Amino acid sequence: MRRTIAVWGGAALFPLALAWSQLGTPRTGPFDPYNPVLAVAAMLSMSLLIGVLRRVPLLALPMMLLGCVAVVVLAGPRHGTGRAPFLPFLAVDLALAFVVATRTTRVSTVAVLLCLVVQSGTVVVFSDGTDVGVNAEMALLALATTYMVGRLIRERREHGEALRTRAVADAVTAERLRIARELHDMVAHTIGIVALQAGAAKRVIDTQPARAREALGEVETASRETLSGLRRMLGALRQAELEKGAEPAPLDEMPGLADVERLAEATTAAGVRVDVHHRGERRPLPPEVDLSAYRIIQEAV
Repeated sequence: MRRTIAVWGGAALFPLALAWSQLGTPRTGPFDPYNPVLAVAAMLSMSLLIGVLRRVPLLALPMMLLGCVAVVVLAGPRHGTGRAPFLPFLAVDLALAFVVATRTTRVSTVAVLLCLVVQSGTVVVFSDGTDVGVNAEMALLALATTYMVGRLIRERREHGEALRTRAVADAVTAERLRIARELHDMVAHTIGIVALQAGAAKRVIDTQPARAREALGEVETASRETLSGLRRMLGALRQAELEKGAEPAPLDEMPGLADVERLAEATTAAGVRVDVHHRGERRPLPPEVDLSAYRIIQEAV
C-alpha cells in the first residue's frame, strides 16, 4: 500500500516539479531557456516517474515525453545554437533502455516507435535551420545507443536464464542416472542372491529340508530388504518433489484383499462366474502381504 501511494504520488508531483524546475528558480538575469542547469533540473524531476516506469512503462514514457516537449516549448522562439532544451530527452532514452531490457518485444517496439516519433518531430520543429541535422543526428544516436544497451542487457539475462535452466536439467538427468544405477545395482544383487538361494533350496529340499528352509529364509530376507530399500528411495524422491512445491503425482492405491469383491464383480461381468468365500477372522495384513495375496487371487482368476 505504501509503495503504491509513493508510486502514484510521485507521478502526481512530476508536473509540479517539472514546472518549478523551469519557472520557479530564482534568477538575477533574464530567463535563459538554453541554460544546461534547467535541462538537468528537468531530468531530475523525471526521476519521480521511476515507480510508474517499473509498473506501467507505456504510461511513464508518454508522461516523460510530454515533459520534455513542454521544456522545449518553454524555451520559446528558436535562437542561437544552444541545444540545452533537448537534453531532458536523455532521461527518456534511459527509460527506454529499461523498457527494452525488462519488457516483451511488443512493448519494447511500441516504446521505441513512440520515442522515435516524438523526439524526431520535436527536434525538427524546434531546432534552428542550421542545427536540424546535428540535433537530429544526436537524438537518433542517443536513442539507438540506449536501445542497443537495453537489448544487450535483455539478451544477457535471457542467456543466463537459459544456462540456469540447462544446468538444472543436466542436474536432474544426472540424478536420474545415479538413481537408475543404484536401483540396478541393488535389484541385480538381490535377484542374484534370490536365484542362488532358490536354486540351492530346489536341490536339497528332498534330502536336506532344514537347509532348504534356511535358503528360503535368506531369499525372504533379501527380498524384504530390497523392498524396504525401494520404498525408502521412492519415498525420499516423492518427498523431495513435494518440498520443491511440485504437485503430488496421482498414485493409484495398491490393491489388497479388500478389493477381491470388486475383482470378482469385474470378472463375472466379463462372463466368468466368481464366488468369494471368507474363512477365519479377517484382520489387517502388512501392505506387501496384502498386495501379494491379491495378486495371487488375480492370477488364479
